[in-house]
Amino acid sequence: MTDPNPPAAEVAFAYAGIGSRRTPDVLLEAMADLAETLGRAGCVLSTGGADGADRAFETGALRTDAPVTVHAPWSGYNGYRPGREAESDIDVRVPDPGETVRGSSYMDLARRHHPAWERCGRGARALFVRNVAILAGAVGEDGDAVPVLAVVAYTPNRLATGRDAGGTGHGLRVARELGIPAINVSPRAVPADNAAALDRAPETLRAALLRHFPALPG
Repeated sequence: MTDPNPPAAEVAFAYAGIGSRRTPDVLLEAMADLAETLGRAGCVLSTGGADGADRAFETGALRTDAPVTVHAPWSGYNGYRPGREAESDIDVRVPDPGETVRGSSYMDLARRHHPAWERCGRGARALFVRNVAILAGAVGEDGDAVPVLAVVAYTPNRLATGRDAGGTGHGLRVARELGIPAINVSPRAVPADNAAALDRAPETLRAALLRHFPALPG
């Protein structure tokens, strides 16, 4: 996705659903229900096809007719292949590292927010480039690029940094640079951080989050 323009209507936005492969089952269920609620409101899901949180968001969104885009780091990752899947209507994209968002290439953004980029192999770098692509946008109903206006995530340590933050933390750090509000649904998350992100998120998303994650600050 290349520098998409903001949508005119609030419900025509995309959101990123990302998180740890070790997300607790109770949160996976809530993520799926959230994605279903947002899908029924016409919101577009952008995610990464990983086990755990990504799959939970995808599962919930597929209960509706709303568009779903999976950004796979390479063809065949977790069974995803580029193009539109006939059975699910998921749009699967393998990002080009040279694609840009807000004036920076996916590769440059991925590199800037990784503490040891020079030690990453080709596969690892593709995963981190994929993290940036998730935040750049999704494919709408008409094949148009729909920008991501907010992120819903889970990291076990509640933070965007540290060993437990993993690839999700990398995505959250990129989101911070891009100015995209990110809500971490970890019960350990800092309330003030989530409150600030919720204030900047589209109202449709804010209402759905508070419905399915009532412990979040209102």
